Amino acid sequence: MNEGFILSNKIRKAVFIEIASGEKRLERIAKKQHLIERAVKNAAEELKQQGIIEEGEDGYHLTEEGIKLYARMKGREEL
Repeated sequence: MNEGFILSNKIRKAVFIEIASGEKRLERIAKKQHLIERAVKNAAEELKQQGIIEEGEDGYHLTEEGIKLYARMKGREEL
């Protein structure tokens, strides 16, 4: 399912893990992970299109699907 989509790209994976860990701002993710902000924004957009994350008033967070996905991947030690 979406596991491959996330794992196949290191920036998507980093954004997914950071958001799952509670980080809500893309600028902070870029800084923390030493990534180009534009690349982080692109990855977030791709994750949004897949229904894995969503943007709220307070920033980004996992959708219900994203939460399930994170739990499944964590359980299999893929992250």
